[in-house]
Amino acid sequence: MTHLDAPRRFDAQRDGATILFGAGRFAELGERLGAAGAERVLVVTTPGRRALGERALALLGERGFGLFADARAHVPRATVEAARAQVASVDAVLTIGGGSATGLGKALALEGELRLLAAVPTTYAGSEMTPIWGLTGEDGKETGRHPAVRPGFVLYDPELTLDLPVPVSVASALNALAHAVEALWAPEDDPLLAEVAEQATRALLAALPRLPAAPRDLALRSELLFGAHLAGVALAGASMGLHHKLAHVLGGGWDLPHASTHAALLPHVVAYDAPHAPRALRVLSSALRSDDPAGALFDLAAAIGAPTRLEGPFDPEVAAERVTQKAYPNPAPLEVPRIRALLEAARDGRRPGAAPSALPSLYRPGVALETLPGFRATHESEALPGALPRGQNSPREAPFGLHPEQINGVGFTVRRADNLRTWVYRIRPSVLQSDFAPYEGNPRFTGLFDEAVATPELCRWAAPPLPEGATDFLDGLVTLAGNGDPTLRSGLAIHVYAANASMEDRVFYDADGDLLVVPERGRLRVRTELGLLDVAPGQIFVLPRGLRASFGLPDGEARGYVLESFGGPFDLPERGPVGANGYADARHFEHPVAAFEDRQAPFELVAKLGGRLHVARLEHSPFDVVAWHGNLAPFRYDLRHFNAMGSVTFDHPDPSIFTVLTVPFDALGNNLADFVVFPPRWDVAEHTFRPPYFHRNAATEFNGIVSMPAPGRGFEPGGYFLTPTLTAHGVASSAVRRALGGDDTPQRLPDDSLWVMFETILTLKVLPWALEADTRDRAFRDLFADMPVPFHD
Repeated sequence: MTHLDAPRRFDAQRDGATILFGAGRFAELGERLGAAGAERVLVVTTPGRRALGERALALLGERGFGLFADARAHVPRATVEAARAQVASVDAVLTIGGGSATGLGKALALEGELRLLAAVPTTYAGSEMTPIWGLTGEDGKETGRHPAVRPGFVLYDPELTLDLPVPVSVASALNALAHAVEALWAPEDDPLLAEVAEQATRALLAALPRLPAAPRDLALRSELLFGAHLAGVALAGASMGLHHKLAHVLGGGWDLPHASTHAALLPHVVAYDAPHAPRALRVLSSALRSDDPAGALFDLAAAIGAPTRLEGPFDPEVAAERVTQKAYPNPAPLEVPRIRALLEAARDGRRPGAAPSALPSLYRPGVALETLPGFRATHESEALPGALPRGQNSPREAPFGLHPEQINGVGFTVRRADNLRTWVYRIRPSVLQSDFAPYEGNPRFTGLFDEAVATPELCRWAAPPLPEGATDFLDGLVTLAGNGDPTLRSGLAIHVYAANASMEDRVFYDADGDLLVVPERGRLRVRTELGLLDVAPGQIFVLPRGLRASFGLPDGEARGYVLESFGGPFDLPERGPVGANGYADARHFEHPVAAFEDRQAPFELVAKLGGRLHVARLEHSPFDVVAWHGNLAPFRYDLRHFNAMGSVTFDHPDPSIFTVLTVPFDALGNNLADFVVFPPRWDVAEHTFRPPYFHRNAATEFNGIVSMPAPGRGFEPGGYFLTPTLTAHGVASSAVRRALGGDDTPQRLPDDSLWVMFETILTLKVLPWALEADTRDRAFRDLFADMPVPFHD
């Protein structure tokens, strides 16, 4: 049970030590040490805590012998020798500070005869509760256990931690968490010890996320200090493992800072050991509310400003070898190659489990992603509790020090019902990038149609082959046709894609328009600034104008169709006389929940603006949005949810009855872009020519095939065809003959049949490459040969 509303206060006797805990209790120091039998006290602290050491001397009065304010990290033997000269004249040593001061006091107690070793912790190191000592000499760091070094008097006053800088605080608290976690998987079969370690873990993880936003919250500081106390108690009774061995090797061998080293190592050691420690895995998963505790710890550290990479140079190979020499007991086998990889990941600041260069994944494969339902609903999501500001959008100091940033999809003054905007709260503002330069990597993805041709000819293309070389989604996009001018916010483009590689450390945004993606082959794992979505064939994905995304390929290959609207965002069509139900229901559109990483790595940022591609460089991951709220967000829709309407008497309705999403063109009802689906359904019309009727349409139609039960006559999944404005079109002559010989029995269009259509009132221009492509079917009109002709058959 945590106490985040009021500070704790208690007195206790534990393992022969007197424990005082409570705000303001530093004032009791002189009286309490006198009662404990101390007559001549040397105060030991660090240079930064000299003023507090002098306050302690004043409280001690005549019992105060002197002040040694030169304690150092890792307890150098030279520092111990310098302090020992004063120890001969005292019967007690009082340490004030963190692990450095406590460690020096322990070294003095180990090598001298003291009546009392006392401690006033001002960080969350927890060393004051353990019999563990450490000394650093020319041969590295030596550690051990001895009852003489456990302080017999400990006073915790959370008021002394209020001014501890947040960066120091969070690193120190993660150091304490490392004590508790290591005790969770220690080999000792002690249920009481395990319970203390679990309570320490829960107390620390309940308070830590809130600390950056409220560093002077006394109850919060009290809970962190209590968690650190429990963690020290747990570590005192447990064997240390890989985590502490790593910290000792790095600190003693390369002088890496103690607390920040613990903080940076912890997520990686959890990833290494937790699979072999079921209780620890359960406790951490529960406390972090994640089935990936190692990743969640890394994300927490990044969000609160704790170190996520090891500070200072060291040799991972040498360090890994030293760790396996005189190894500590550990749940997972200690293997040099794996430990070296762990150290390299911690050195580079990589999220546990992430490859050095790979599309990051914030969830385990096979685990369904959480989503937020509701088309254009105003949503809010935070990956860390408390990350989303309440009451205003852009506070002077946002939670965790995050940067507020607004993304507008339309003009500020667009009427409220149509206004699209989202506020994001990110680790680094997105302005941190290099200058843009022209992107030459994919000249066939464009929004320029000066060289395109408006042809009245029916055109059909076979499914594009997958690339021979590694090609990701961005470089696999090619523009088939379009019209308009993206700089004037008018027009649209139709693209197809074929890819065989994930976007690795690359991110794309389209400033020209909204992208509607229809996978035909292979799933897409889309990582956006606002979170992650998985999109499979049979589903669609919409990336709004300006939002950044990377596309991963879980199946290793992908192919599909893309509709780009320059003129406005996609909207749901009105239902009109159909009523309140039918077509696509708003609740079935799914938006991502916040998910983020804090990763320093070069990223390529590709932008599409004015019909051209541009590229810039980032030095960090752009997927660092910790929280967001608004209604401008990417979304996914499963086409199986589409409620198709149809005729129950005679004749076919127009294909507009199957419109899923639309972009209006004018007040007359013409549309710039319609996305239409022809799903599995029943056809029950009587006395009706069952195939689609012969037609000359004022609109241009693009048809793509996602799936079909029996490919043939040039129709296949991945293939597509274009019907220009007012060009006559219809079904093949063989289909006509079958229909004329049919009856009125209701027919079920197969469940494995799914065709889609992009329709526009514009006349589309086809790009030259498409007209000349080897995949173009120049015998398309052969479908209509041998058509039944009345009076002549």
